[in-house]
Amino acid sequence: MSSISVRFALILASSCLAASVLGGCTGGTQLVEMWKDPTASSVPIHKMLVVAVMRDQLSRRIWEDGFVSQLEKRGVTATPSYDRFPDQAPDTLQLEDLVQERAYDGVLFTHRQGTQTQTTYVPGYTRLEPVWVRSRWSLNYNTYWREVHEPGYVETDKIVHHRVDVWTTRNDWRMVWSGTTESVNPTSSRDANRQIAKLIVPELLAQGVIAR
Repeated sequence: MSSISVRFALILASSCLAASVLGGCTGGTQLVEMWKDPTASSVPIHKMLVVAVMRDQLSRRIWEDGFVSQLEKRGVTATPSYDRFPDQAPDTLQLEDLVQERAYDGVLFTHRQGTQTQTTYVPGYTRLEPVWVRSRWSLNYNTYWREVHEPGYVETDKIVHHRVDVWTTRNDWRMVWSGTTESVNPTSSRDANRQIAKLIVPELLAQGVIAR
């Protein structure tokens, strides 16, 4: 292997090591709490109304569209509530009338529970860094190693919790499934919704809450 190839390999290894040590939390979403009614009917939901309870109407539309898209990909007929109520989420009476009118057998509610900040101290460390010195006699490069200290730092993460509830409307209204998600450092509301919808809907399918 040539001296240039050796130098490149050493640089790459050193860079990868530094990236693995310095890299903090990259974010993501996980389901931290889940409940399913053990006495609920085993008949899955085929036609779902999606309601995002949010003050900001643009966010509401984004969240309802996100869940509708994931539900429809799995064969569930789904409709956003803004289709009938574009200015604000429906109240209880409006919701009951719409469910009866369009024969929805399920309603999915989602809302934001809150945001908190988590601070973590990442301790410093010492790493070895290669130094190449060219010999004036042989013209070859000799490798030496020196210690480089990386100081500790404080990393702050934003943690956002959302809740998703699924109700069946057969016979009498009844909540059959509920889950709480935790998103770390979401880049936007749309990003959080995309991750949550992709996480929740497959879980509803696996639990038999929605039809296959």
